[in-house]
Amino acid sequence: MNKVAALVGGALVIGLLAGGLLDVVTFLVARYGPESGHWSFRGNGALAVPFGLGPVMLAAAWAALVWRYRGFQTWLRRGLWTVAGGIAIFILLVIFVFVANTDLTLLLIATIVIVPVFAGFQRSREALVRRGGLAEHIGAGVAFPLALALGFYASELVLPPGS
Repeated sequence: MNKVAALVGGALVIGLLAGGLLDVVTFLVARYGPESGHWSFRGNGALAVPFGLGPVMLAAAWAALVWRYRGFQTWLRRGLWTVAGGIAIFILLVIFVFVANTDLTLLLIATIVIVPVFAGFQRSREALVRRGGLAEHIGAGVAFPLALALGFYASELVLPPGS
């Protein structure tokens, strides 16, 4: 039971911190974000941040849990690289909005499904050692998005993006 509590508790803590960080970035973009001509990321335009980076964080967390369940020793590093790659793709999509005046942020929402499924089919050369059962990983997978949303909401009470 201690391993279950540690994994689910870790997912809750990381989700709360990620949600708070997401709100801080949204606040900064809403206040100081780029703008030009007929478009702006200030004000309501800053909603691109939680709707773009939220799915990236969720996909990376779920992929890391899949890698952990499958026994990858590098599951945490892979999850962090997935976040970094998702942020890079988000930035490229934002640049594409500037250049082509077309919003492709919805493509990031597809990563919620694509990245964890890819993690499930990925083969490894490293020694696979399962860390826990399926139920605890599913519990952590449910706890993370709830904590992400709660962390974002709680952080908004302190630092509203529009203020």
